[in-house]
Amino acid sequence: MSEAEKTQGSTGRLLAGRYRLGEILGQGGMGTVWRASDQTLGRTVAVKELRFPSSVEEDEKRRLITRTLREAKAIARIRSSGAVTVYDVVDEDDRPWIVMELIEGRSLADVVRDDGPLAPKRAAEVGLAVLDVLRAAHQAGILHRDVKPSNVLISDDGRVVLTDFGIAQVEGDPSVTSTGMLVGAPSYISPERARGQKPGPPADLWSLGGLLYAAVEGVPPYDKSTAIATLTAVMTEPVEPPKNAGPLEEVIYGLLTKDPDRRLDDAGARGLLEHVVNGPEIPKVPADATRTMSLPPAPSKEDEAAAGAKETAVAERRRGALKSVRNAAAAAAAKKGRDKGVAEPESGAKAGAAEAGAAKSGAAGSRSDAATPEAAPAAGPSLPPRASITDVVSKRTLIIIAVVVVVAIVATVLAVVLNDGGDGGDSAKGSSGGDKSASAGASGGSKEDQGKDTDKTGQSGGESPKAGASGGKQSGQPDASENPDDNSGKGGGGSGDNSGKGKGDGGKGGVPDGYGTVKSSDFPFSMAMPEGWSVHSGSYSGSRKYYGGSSIPRIQIDFTSAPRSDAEADWRKGEENARRTMSGYKGLGIKSVDWRGYPTVADWEFERDQDGKRVRVLNRGFKVDGSHGFAILITCEASKWDDKECATLRQTAFDTFKITD
Repeated sequence: MSEAEKTQGSTGRLLAGRYRLGEILGQGGMGTVWRASDQTLGRTVAVKELRFPSSVEEDEKRRLITRTLREAKAIARIRSSGAVTVYDVVDEDDRPWIVMELIEGRSLADVVRDDGPLAPKRAAEVGLAVLDVLRAAHQAGILHRDVKPSNVLISDDGRVVLTDFGIAQVEGDPSVTSTGMLVGAPSYISPERARGQKPGPPADLWSLGGLLYAAVEGVPPYDKSTAIATLTAVMTEPVEPPKNAGPLEEVIYGLLTKDPDRRLDDAGARGLLEHVVNGPEIPKVPADATRTMSLPPAPSKEDEAAAGAKETAVAERRRGALKSVRNAAAAAAAKKGRDKGVAEPESGAKAGAAEAGAAKSGAAGSRSDAATPEAAPAAGPSLPPRASITDVVSKRTLIIIAVVVVVAIVATVLAVVLNDGGDGGDSAKGSSGGDKSASAGASGGSKEDQGKDTDKTGQSGGESPKAGASGGKQSGQPDASENPDDNSGKGGGGSGDNSGKGKGDGGKGGVPDGYGTVKSSDFPFSMAMPEGWSVHSGSYSGSRKYYGGSSIPRIQIDFTSAPRSDAEADWRKGEENARRTMSGYKGLGIKSVDWRGYPTVADWEFERDQDGKRVRVLNRGFKVDGSHGFAILITCEASKWDDKECATLRQTAFDTFKITD
């Protein structure tokens, strides 16, 4: 029992002749927080009483007093609405009492425990508020060192406040921590602190990443049976992939990068979080609405011809209308502006951080500033793939529904376009319309390389596909909401992609053993990929990702119907953003290349940190004509880039890629 409790009485103890103590709001190992009434100003306040352990030694007592006073000074130095206001410090009973603003609400830990994990958008709002406090604290030379859900209060009016600077480290002040003591919650302690290294602001950002993970998953990113086991995992093990992070994956992975020099910084984290906050809500889909289905074999040319002959004029008109609406909707979404978005995560940030975001720019469906805090993705997050609607609705009913939906979408798109001023200007935020960037690539062949089968970058010739060199989002960036579990079937079921052996479909050399041809039904392309790979539609509607049991290696295809004319320029603009927002970004080269006679082709090659691994990316963007722009993004572990598996993947992708319309 604290001294205040012993002397509380029926009317409450009067502290310093001014503060009447009321009920206890919370208790910890070192203190008790009281609700109190300021008798002078007539307002309700919170009073933090320092409690000493029984039989405390004088040296320890002085240390605790120093720490409490440091907390009060630290909070008072921070200029942020997300920090509690300190009103007074009272010295009574040989101990300090901190009088501060009372926040009526619950801790984030209580909210998650009582109400369940937060939606990604709300978690991003909380993350931005905490980031604001941390930025103000770091500018004042203060490290919090204990960012965790229980130290974040969410008031009844929605305000988010970071509390408990009791173990904060203040620049210029001597340490008050015992030698060899590691303070803080093990699940949220950064790897460098766990190793005993001197922490800096990146240590607080790691903790913020852990907080965001816990907010959407309901559990900490690292939580073993003991503190030692947890700290060991923090230092040595990759984080368990989040299942509910959606568009937050990239920022989570970026902040939970073990190397503080490669960790997402304040600007990168802020851009990604603002993108999530300003993006569309992601509707929750019932668990039983998703089904994994094997794709049917790719139809033979004879079957396709027969099927085409049977199509009615109505079906043809419906397909054309849907394609037009899809393109118009992408343009409208781009214009409507996610001006604050950042490139979305690869593999879902797993991209996660893909890690904080590479620039998806370039020739095809890439956006030159998708990775920046100022830009936004071309389209909103996609729903998890669902079972075919024809499983539950008759085709006749489906046609009627489709017609109604098309009419509604067209009306909405027209309203958006008209309200937007109708200038149809340059949009680095969308996958269609105006002059859009669509280059892709990473390093590849030079002009002298043209016509060679392939080099270490996997460039090759082959049958000419229609591809686009600029437009849409920046292809170096994976979609923020991508999740390896979000697939719809082998070889690309989610988008209706079909797969089959398809020997001889490639422009050169056919399809290798163990590969099958995937034909996309909603994008005009086909390509040979390893058998068993699935399609993943991220939050950007102009992107499709393919991979197997692991998200790396992988292939990403971006498409735009409005490519730009200079793929290399788009990539260079995208790289500026990638350097700020992508975790561990290291550029390996951007250059224009001659490939298949296309008007503009550029390769962008770089390394980054993703899914706890160091990966290397080849991003080729190209324009085929005024309505076809593509980016082909190939990702492998950096250490395995020249291994047969990755080399075959690159060569096969470039050899077999075809346009299908």
